Amino acid sequence: MKTLFHIGLFIMAFTSCQKAKNTPIDKDMSAPDPVSDVSVTNTSGGAQISYTLPANKNLLYVKAEYTVNGETKEAKASFLANTITLEGFGDTNEHDVQIYAVSRAEKVSSPVVVKIKPLTPPVLKVRNSLTTKTSFGGFSVEFRNDDRANVVIIALKWDEGLKEWKQIDASYTALDSGLFKVRGQDSVMQRFGLVVRDRWNNLSDTMDFQLKPIYEEQLDKTKFVDIRKKYPIPQRDPLPKSGAKMIEAVDYSSSYPMKNWYDGNTGSMFHTKQNVDQPIWIPIDLGVKANFSRYKIWQRNGGFVWGHGNPHEWEIWGTNTPSDVNSWILLDRQIMVKPSGLPNGQNSNEDIDVANAGQEYEFKEGLPAVRYIAWKNIDCWDAIGGATGFFHLFELTLWGQQNK
Repeated sequence: MKTLFHIGLFIMAFTSCQKAKNTPIDKDMSAPDPVSDVSVTNTSGGAQISYTLPANKNLLYVKAEYTVNGETKEAKASFLANTITLEGFGDTNEHDVQIYAVSRAEKVSSPVVVKIKPLTPPVLKVRNSLTTKTSFGGFSVEFRNDDRANVVIIALKWDEGLKEWKQIDASYTALDSGLFKVRGQDSVMQRFGLVVRDRWNNLSDTMDFQLKPIYEEQLDKTKFVDIRKKYPIPQRDPLPKSGAKMIEAVDYSSSYPMKNWYDGNTGSMFHTKQNVDQPIWIPIDLGVKANFSRYKIWQRNGGFVWGHGNPHEWEIWGTNTPSDVNSWILLDRQIMVKPSGLPNGQNSNEDIDVANAGQEYEFKEGLPAVRYIAWKNIDCWDAIGGATGFFHLFELTLWGQQNK
């Protein structure tokens, strides 16, 4: 009985293996007829091709073959559609495209050759939109990207010794418009360049220009001192919605002290107590008097970006006499804007990248030099407009011109 049983299993296994053998999904090995009545609608960096499908019952899909930057590309559309979309062209030249009908047995028809002439591609549109402006430690680049294409704007500096361009910065974006800032450059007349590249490695020509960045230096954070509880808190609008007096920031625990906020480490955190009245007042002695140019902050990350106690709306105040509550002047006011505009709790890849890279804000020109500043946290992302909330950040960095 066991022998018969084992023989039966062997036959079943052999039969199963035989059935698993790869065979064409259709026994009709004839090639389908080609598509007909082909028409072309040129688009930005591509084209949309419409056609009439052949009547063959074994038709599975239609494919288009074309060349981009010397590489053969393929686009496909199922037998349920009568259009196929091509993209990735970096010019407005005329290009040949071969259209094939493909059967279920992967037999292809004879090609139908059509010519397309793409409209101005996004990589060139973005390049043509670029404008620059001299800024502190570098320059700013304003751009438009009406197609919301995935592009990278690359900043270059001319190396006179090597007689070649060197990359100094880059900004990846799919936003319809924005501002890209290049920093860390000496305050001397220099030659810079900008190019735009897309995901098909199409590259624009170089925007060549010269400018002299405005002088600035990063303030020495080792001189920063926590002066909470040392001076009175000015009670100025906006005041807490609870009706209470504005309070100073109180540490959540000894694990997240205020010194973490300016220790040069974008991975350590300052964290206040939770469910306290908003706004929260956080004064700092910078150790030097300076005219400020800009500052940069790093949100708490690890799943908390654009949420939790990260700041949503805030002000920065300054004075040289912190003991006088009437001497504080407003230096800056901001409402943090999420690039994607998605609701709280939903973040795009760009949202996460922007937060992790740090967010930069410029001070207005003409502000007086001050030694003492205070961060007035009006609300946080998890308590927008609320009466209570809390505050945390990984790092704060300031730039400007010190008064000698």
